[in-house]
Amino acid sequence: MTTLHIDGVAKAFGATGVLHDVDLHVAGGALTAVLGPSGCGKTTLLRLIAGFLPADAGTIALDGEVVSAPGRHVPAQRRRVGYVAQEGALFPHLDVAGNITFGLPRRARRAHARVNELLALVGLDGAVVRRYPHELSGGQQQRVALARALAPEPSMVLLDEPFASLDAGLRQDTGRAVAAALREVGATAVLVTHDQAEALSLAGEVAVMREGRIVQVDAPERVYGRPMDPDVAAFVGESVVLPAAFDGAVATCALGTLAVVDGAPPRGAASVLVRPEQIAIGTGDGVAAEVTEVSYFGHDAAVRLRLLDGGTPVVARVIGAGAPAPGDRVALAVRGSVMAYADGSAGR
Repeated sequence: MTTLHIDGVAKAFGATGVLHDVDLHVAGGALTAVLGPSGCGKTTLLRLIAGFLPADAGTIALDGEVVSAPGRHVPAQRRRVGYVAQEGALFPHLDVAGNITFGLPRRARRAHARVNELLALVGLDGAVVRRYPHELSGGQQQRVALARALAPEPSMVLLDEPFASLDAGLRQDTGRAVAAALREVGATAVLVTHDQAEALSLAGEVAVMREGRIVQVDAPERVYGRPMDPDVAAFVGESVVLPAAFDGAVATCALGTLAVVDGAPPRGAASVLVRPEQIAIGTGDGVAAEVTEVSYFGHDAAVRLRLLDGGTPVVARVIGAGAPAPGDRVALAVRGSVMAYADGSAGR
């Protein structure tokens, strides 16, 4: 299983810096998601790993072999890296079998058993083997693209927002199938995405990128539950950030007196992060609030409220069937511990 080590990598296009001192280590057989907004440098990083672009500084090593360093650039064709682009990039004049075996030695192209094996691996029926890309759905095309990337048995697979063009249901199903296929062959993979749910649900580790830098690398539950700053918190999910006063391991804010994660509040002026699903809505004791808006999503609902004491706006997430109505007066309570941040920590 191939490991990936990126240390101090930088890249600029002309006078515009795109990547700045990027460090990322991916264990063999792991699926790591690089998550960030458009324009933060995710795809550029992926292209550096693949060998499509040279880095300006730093080193990239695959399984201990340095493939990129000052004065050294191993070309893409010698890195044994599979690449799945956003649109799949299948050849329209080749059928499924031709696409999967493209680039393999001539003898290997005739190995029909290998094609059927790869189709089964990515969850496709062998009946599609003679179809052309225009005869496939978007999800089928992306699975064929993955099969093509896996055909040469690469040391690593890179996926550049491969599900971005699919509708929500197909995107989820295809993402699970692709992740399962990668696990089945024990491939090391890096998935680039701007979709928070995709990164958190598919990857074993998430690297959050902002303005050309990786600002947090952690397990999905820690990226969501213990984001390093309010900017990361806001990017990976909806959040309520409130100014607070601290006394030991508790914080007092507009939502009451709350326990702080790890019991370690910051010094000086600070705020707390409350996730909407932590806010319970009831009719008994609690912080008085009025419902101002309800966004219904079926399985759940986002309830926007105004605290009666001070007018502070907050949002709670509840089961869809139990959502209150605009104008309702309710009582709020916070479940669990909250994260605390020194004011000004966002964006660092």
